[in-house]
Amino acid sequence: MSLADIKAKISTEAQAQIKAVESENDTRVADVHRKADDEAKALRDSYRQRFNKEEPEIAKRREIVANLDAAKLDLGVKQRLIGESFEGALRLLVDLPKDKYLSFTHSLLERAVETGDEVLFVGKNERYIDGAWLDSYNAGHQSRISFAQEREPITGGFILRNGKIDINCSWDMLVGDIRPDIESDVVSRLFS
Repeated sequence: MSLADIKAKISTEAQAQIKAVESENDTRVADVHRKADDEAKALRDSYRQRFNKEEPEIAKRREIVANLDAAKLDLGVKQRLIGESFEGALRLLVDLPKDKYLSFTHSLLERAVETGDEVLFVGKNERYIDGAWLDSYNAGHQSRISFAQEREPITGGFILRNGKIDINCSWDMLVGDIRPDIESDVVSRLFS
């Protein structure tokens, strides 16, 4: 055999081996792709089954959260309306006609006075309780109640000081004090 025949034989055998290796590799690659496709399909099917099983629970949880959010908003609106109702009551007291305002203040002062030597504090925007009104009260009750030099941050009514003891008869305190007692009635009237 000549050198050219040997080279041709080696080349033919190498080509046959290359084709055999390529064919084996193609088979292996096809097996890997098939196995990957099978695993991906199994994974998709598993997730689909899991989702189908959990979907009603997820929807139920979302509905519960939505209902809680709606209830929270509803409660906030109700609390705001209740607060506005009591603010309205406070405005009604502030806006009482002068004679009713002073009559109510007079009756509160009669109940609050203990010694007749107290100091009377009024709000910064007080319109009706003045020196003449207090002088009239003192004359009618033989008391010596005096006006304080400073004014308090109250919307109406007064604070009566006897030494270190304050008796708060401001409209803010009166409305705030009665609120726990009547709030349930206000709620039932507003939301029934």
